[in-house]
Amino acid sequence: MQTTASKTPGADFVTWKRQTALTALLLFAMTFVVSRIRVSFFPLYQVQSQDTLPLFVLSISLLLVTFWTPPWRFPEWQLKTRPLAISGVIVVGLLAFGSSSLMGNFPVSVDERMVFFDMAILDRGHLVMPLATNWRPYASTLVPEGLFNGNMPMGLASTYLPMNALLRLGFSKLSDPALFNPLLAFAGGAALLDIARRIFRDDHPACCVVLLIYALSAQMLVNAMTVYSMTGHMALNLVWLAAFLRGGRLGNSLAIVTGFIATGFHQLVFHPFFVAPFLLWRLRHREWKVVLLYGAAYSAIILWWSYYPVLVGHGVSGTPQATMDSSFAARISKAFVERRGDTIITMFLNVLRFAAWQNLTLLPLLSASVAVAIRDRGLPAVLLLGIAVWLVFISVVIPFQGHGWGYRYLHPYLGSFALLAGYGYRELRNSIGQKVDGIVLALSGATAVLTIPLLFIAAHRFLAPYAAVERLVSRQTTPMVLIDTYGHSVTTDGRWAGNAIENVNNLPDLSNRPLRFSSFNMTPELLAGLCRDGKISVITRADQRRVGFFLNVSGDSPLFAELVDGVQRKMPNCFVSAAGPSS
Repeated sequence: MQTTASKTPGADFVTWKRQTALTALLLFAMTFVVSRIRVSFFPLYQVQSQDTLPLFVLSISLLLVTFWTPPWRFPEWQLKTRPLAISGVIVVGLLAFGSSSLMGNFPVSVDERMVFFDMAILDRGHLVMPLATNWRPYASTLVPEGLFNGNMPMGLASTYLPMNALLRLGFSKLSDPALFNPLLAFAGGAALLDIARRIFRDDHPACCVVLLIYALSAQMLVNAMTVYSMTGHMALNLVWLAAFLRGGRLGNSLAIVTGFIATGFHQLVFHPFFVAPFLLWRLRHREWKVVLLYGAAYSAIILWWSYYPVLVGHGVSGTPQATMDSSFAARISKAFVERRGDTIITMFLNVLRFAAWQNLTLLPLLSASVAVAIRDRGLPAVLLLGIAVWLVFISVVIPFQGHGWGYRYLHPYLGSFALLAGYGYRELRNSIGQKVDGIVLALSGATAVLTIPLLFIAAHRFLAPYAAVERLVSRQTTPMVLIDTYGHSVTTDGRWAGNAIENVNNLPDLSNRPLRFSSFNMTPELLAGLCRDGKISVITRADQRRVGFFLNVSGDSPLFAELVDGVQRKMPNCFVSAAGPSS
């Protein structure tokens, strides 16, 4: 049953409206400024091409609810398991359908491609795919990103931990793997509801708010249509938290098993960073036995997954050590050494992206939850601390996310944001009364009708040119294809342009045809060696422009022309032009 506000909402409501209006105006101004900048910077391009309209919708919607609050209320009915489960199954089916119809089943990021890469290796019963001696010099042209060791390796493997690929592989033996991430999102939602019921008990509107924030997150929905590991991180974190809060022998056992899977799901640090604040919380309450149990378990878990790259490195390099390129410590050191001066602007754009891809209600509810966290210093403080510490860490180590829908490095914390929104809802209800129901329902409705469709369309438009290049490459009848993946320095509109290196996607046993080669690490000597083995189709920048890619880049590619022309003069029958009609 809904609770009645504990005090007169008048003065507090006026204060809330002023704060919300100021936030809306500031957000509108920042979005306008960001939309007018013309600089070749990928995070800026992502905001401008995908997020500007949703950010304007967010700022205008926040401003509107300060002038007109709909007189709507949450219904009195409870959240029953059966209708929620049926709704969840329908959403799972729609997300699986969207992975092909909306996202084109195209793995645009190295994180996604390497999941398929590792699945193929594990399916053969290996940790590393043996690489024939004649192919070793070509490793970095065949697999230009995410390879464990691209310098003459004895075998091929990715730099990622294996649990995402292993679980997806096992699931693929039972059903369509396109259902894997949608089902993980469903599991995350179920765990989130269990946590919300434990926290808010009979406060059903607060539980509804938590689910609305989660279910109407475009970031959650779109990432569930991909192979990104972030959906798994999010779901496993929520399953872990539900088990941890439940406690007891069963709850703690489930949490530790979940922790083992989550730590090895993608990269080592993601899950332990999520767990640490909750253990400190228990430590503050002097629950020594629980903290010691988890401390011992996670020490063993982290040691095992730290050793895993050593096993892979033995197969890749022939020595029982991981290469420096694959160790996480080396990545952190490299991030510090290669730091650029754009960290602050990059993180600012990342946070803007995150805001654009969430339920429009999140921002005002999250701001209200800060007061709860500071005042109560209980679970809301732990949730907020975990987000803050992770943001600081990721800002220092790797602020640039590369490809992503929303800000994917915050994806494992979507459940934390949803729970904080529940706390923020109750705080606002206690200060401004049940007017907050109308605000939440109106902003959630605008999210469903406006921002989610806009972001779905933006994601499809971003992927469409890559998919067109993929179809062009697949049509070639020669055994090998050389793709122009050289960087660009001049664009016709002064902004970022894509790179077809994302289309250099080979199976680890090199059984796919045509084999794709990147021009970036190709040398004339290596290219001449390929010519001795057969004909090579050349995918030039002009070919890519013909199918809708590289449209804002100069049609000339001097480095690629120099590479091909130098070999062609000596071996004139080696190269053929890209075949197939434009599409």
